Amino acid sequence: MLFSGAAVAQKQEEMKFIQADSLMLLGKGFEQSIVKYGRLPKELEGEFRKELVSLGSNSSGLAIRFSTNSTAISARWKVTNNTSFNHMASTGIKGLDLYVLEGSKWMYVGTARPSGVESFSVFVKSMTRQNREYIAYLPLYDGVESLEIGVDPGADISLPRNTRLVKSVNSNKKPVIFYGTSITQGGCASRPGMAYPAILGRMMDRETINLGFSGNARLDFAIAKAINMIDAEAVIIDCLPNTTTQMVRDSAYRFITHIALAKPQTPIFMIENPNFPYLLLNETANAEQREENAAWRNLYAQLASEGFENIIYVRGDNLLGDDNEATVDGVHLTDLGFLRFSEALFGIITDVVPLR
Repeated sequence: MLFSGAAVAQKQEEMKFIQADSLMLLGKGFEQSIVKYGRLPKELEGEFRKELVSLGSNSSGLAIRFSTNSTAISARWKVTNNTSFNHMASTGIKGLDLYVLEGSKWMYVGTARPSGVESFSVFVKSMTRQNREYIAYLPLYDGVESLEIGVDPGADISLPRNTRLVKSVNSNKKPVIFYGTSITQGGCASRPGMAYPAILGRMMDRETINLGFSGNARLDFAIAKAINMIDAEAVIIDCLPNTTTQMVRDSAYRFITHIALAKPQTPIFMIENPNFPYLLLNETANAEQREENAAWRNLYAQLASEGFENIIYVRGDNLLGDDNEATVDGVHLTDLGFLRFSEALFGIITDVVPLR
């Protein structure tokens, strides 16, 4: 309990607060989104299923990038739903995460822990007064109504002074788009910075756009249209855990070719189902996944035969390791699972997308 008390000892009245709007927001692929800290374009709102609109209002993948010389950093924020799950930590669902740039590497320094709809929490304190570069990741499974970053009253806080991991409009590095399931959205990371698109963003030093929709990555054509609104370096399609073989047969060709035709020079990665632990003894689920993976491979072969040279197939058998220890429930990833998944994808993506 002593450690827990020390983590929140800084008082709100001892800090000045800056609206997050005045800093750099990463991970928002659309200038006008349905909600302020949301992930879907207002322009296509009428074309999305209500489930996508709801999940798109979660702030997964959004992050605040800034520079400050403060000796302490905190957050004050309000969420929209106060969501809770029985298999995921509240720090991942509705907390925030802070990383600092140390040399050329992003290092975790603290989590702002939620206390309900409205929260105040200190990321880090008792630092030396020197200017540093930070990124704060927003909640994975709740919406953010308001957000302020707290610093010392006499401290400076500003837009980033360093060009590492900044908005693509200020950089020659275009964002990478991730479309997928609850796993893509971040379930069940212990904190927002451990969702695999966030890990890969730090590894690749570029903005990532998280279009993960829990239980609802069903190849909706409106999502393909939304993806085409973003000038991206690459598109990762990781939807199979939410689809069936029939959905792949009915919808995947139209979905993928719509993107590939609009982005002929953009690599598109088709990710196969990983070897989830729940499949070890479940013969019915195993057979269904083998059938779906086969349909996915057949589609890739068809696309290749039709001349789509920008599509890359990613096998799923080496994405989570071989010890069945990477999930919280047989499907959703722990931090270990997300790290393994990211490390596996990093080599595959960077073979095609240059690090520059």
